[in-house]
Amino acid sequence: MTETDTAADPQAVTAAPVRTDGPRTYPLADLAHLWAADAEEARASRLSGVPRGPVTGFPTIDRELGGYLTPGLHFVHGEPGTGKTNYALQVAAACGCPALFVSTEMSPLALLRRIVARVTNTFQGHLEGGELTPAASLELFARAVEACPMLALMDATRCYVAPWQIDSEPPGIREAAEVWRDHHGAASVLVVVDSLHTWAAGAPRPLASEYESINGAVADLLAVALALRSPVLAVAERSRFAMANAGQSSAKGSARIEYSADSVLSLNRVLDSAEDWQPDAADEYHMYAKLAKNRYGRSGHKVDLRFSGALASLREA
Repeated sequence: MTETDTAADPQAVTAAPVRTDGPRTYPLADLAHLWAADAEEARASRLSGVPRGPVTGFPTIDRELGGYLTPGLHFVHGEPGTGKTNYALQVAAACGCPALFVSTEMSPLALLRRIVARVTNTFQGHLEGGELTPAASLELFARAVEACPMLALMDATRCYVAPWQIDSEPPGIREAAEVWRDHHGAASVLVVVDSLHTWAAGAPRPLASEYESINGAVADLLAVALALRSPVLAVAERSRFAMANAGQSSAKGSARIEYSADSVLSLNRVLDSAEDWQPDAADEYHMYAKLAKNRYGRSGHKVDLRFSGALASLREA
């Protein structure tokens, strides 16, 4: 059949293959089955007390987010020293499902010390200062492993790890997360990247500016989240001009961070004066977390926190 014949034959036109990889249009009535399935899942979660996906482990934050971290991008930012890595690591350990923590800044051993300190209530200084016997130290390690059986650390401090495997490259973040999720027979997996900016800087994007690199990294992480149908939590740096700003636009480099995110959480110091940030009698620093963006609940809500650097621990006040 010629091109002219095809155009003239209505049957030939209607028999053309329908693309399934592009956008789809849904009349509202056609969404009934999706609505019903979502309602059943929400009700089952409510009755069983089992979250619909990974959680942060902070009750108020989880409630404000609609009960769990939805599939998509989630960011946390704050000033240096406000516990961004501790928050992300604690969420990964407490999320209730397999979690892959991709570290571009801290070694697995350094992260492990923080996990052991928090789980066993042991000062980090005691863990690395030689005060414990090897046997006592190994006992604390075993307790941490038992408490966090679904947490895996990916070391990306010495080389760039791709968002997914391309050609003959080693497995990327997506493949590693899939293996870890399937190993536990779970439906979801939480991916944590610490940090977005360090990971973006290492990507092979020739002649790209910081702005372009961050935009590319955000797009890559969103693609990973969509492929896994799971949440990706990324630690972001705060821009210098916004150090004292808890807003959703405070992250450094690109507006794509807040525009692409399902949630943006900022960690902020509570100062005794214009500059001082001192621990209280319990050696805890007063902080608050602000949900600067939240697609599934209220935005702007503040949650009081207490941060112990010695124990690498954050808790709701």
